Amino acid sequence: MKSVTRLRGMHDTPQDFWLRKRNLQDRLVQLIGSYGYRYLETPILESTELFLRKSGGELTSRMYSFTDAGSNSVSLRPEFTSPIVRHYLEHAQDVALPARWQYAGPVFRYDKGGQGSGQFTQVGAELLGSSSVMSDVELLGLASHVPFQLGLSGYQIRVADLDVVHSVLDAVGVSERACTFIIESVPQLKEGRKAVPGVLERARHLHLAVEEAPDDALSQAIQGLDDTQSRKVLHGLLNWTAADQFGQRDPDEVVERLLRKLRGGDDLAVLEKALNLISDLAGISGDPAASVAALRAVVTAAGANMAAVDRFEEFLNLVRSEPGVAQSLVVDLGLVRGLAYYNGLVFEVTHPRCATPLAGGGRYDGLARALGSPDPLPALGFAYTLESLLAVTEGSDNGKGGASEADGALVMAGDSESYRPALQAAADLRQQGVQTELDVCGRDLSQGLDYARKMGIAQVIVVNRDGQQTAHDTRSRQR
Repeated sequence: MKSVTRLRGMHDTPQDFWLRKRNLQDRLVQLIGSYGYRYLETPILESTELFLRKSGGELTSRMYSFTDAGSNSVSLRPEFTSPIVRHYLEHAQDVALPARWQYAGPVFRYDKGGQGSGQFTQVGAELLGSSSVMSDVELLGLASHVPFQLGLSGYQIRVADLDVVHSVLDAVGVSERACTFIIESVPQLKEGRKAVPGVLERARHLHLAVEEAPDDALSQAIQGLDDTQSRKVLHGLLNWTAADQFGQRDPDEVVERLLRKLRGGDDLAVLEKALNLISDLAGISGDPAASVAALRAVVTAAGANMAAVDRFEEFLNLVRSEPGVAQSLVVDLGLVRGLAYYNGLVFEVTHPRCATPLAGGGRYDGLARALGSPDPLPALGFAYTLESLLAVTEGSDNGKGGASEADGALVMAGDSESYRPALQAAADLRQQGVQTELDVCGRDLSQGLDYARKMGIAQVIVVNRDGQQTAHDTRSRQR
């Protein structure tokens, strides 16, 4: 019979690694707590809708979701931010703002490519109830304090501000749908204006761009109808009994094209202008001062309000005084976090020894409204991937917690008449705080010493029937 194997992306955790992981997690929890963030544990299982309300399609294909015995659609949590906000909304009357919470625990995301998939551990913090630039400074300063305290070198903190991007798009006058599309296209637009034709063609394919204005009368005729009802109306209005006037075109094709136009799309020239400007923004990366100057040039060209740039510049000037920030801060306007709920400040902490970001976060002022709040709630946060931090601190003192030196004892009975005194000797050692194993395999002394060395046990204690003990130091023969 074929063996049952573990799921891809899921991992067994041996004790040495578990000790390192727990130690590092405890250190991070203590650090975040020193900033006034109180620990909050949320359920591993939540309503699927909680994660789809604002995150959009980014998480849909990566969630472990199923229908429970009560016919509820539920999911293993893929992130902590939405549950934290859900908790606040359920207890808002008892929570004083600003609210500071931290968390640590497993999250679950499926990835067909096998990179970063399955189960991993997030440690992070959320600050709810402040839109002040100082809250941005506090959060990024706290996030940067983690690698700084661990003694890491070579890490980068890459920051962007989506409010700057939105200010340009608002000035150009693109629709909300086109705005979402453009922001999702930023990774391609980072290549510069040469990438714009390809992105524009994709916009045409998605019916986001139109070259002709829709007919106002027809638009009003289908207002409020779904696509199926609209097709019936258009077929009737266009009187297909005279279909020959449409030449060789199939009536259904004509209706589909007309429907796309009537549903509305952005003017092609306007969309192209927006894409060109955002490609200019996305290419801005590097030193904060030079980056802000370049930002101002693009925002001026767009005719946009400079308020978002002013706030971003103020943030950059303030945050550089935080520990570990000045030498690692990089402005990167091509940075787009993978969840749709972000606005304003977004950032990632990266390290050359790790292919994926160590941490990421940003501002999500619209999430509470999406989850049912009647009032807006400014908020921001970040999360570190604990396994990634462990990987970059491996071999250093920073992930300490595993056994690096032999300790503990192995208690062996001299013969079958020595079982009772051996049990008592093991119990006495444990009472003294010594980690103690009892030999349950009937090994002789030589076998017991070999086993103890392999397991990192410092001494073997042989107990005779009269209770007499003989200790053997396993470290004396190690090479």
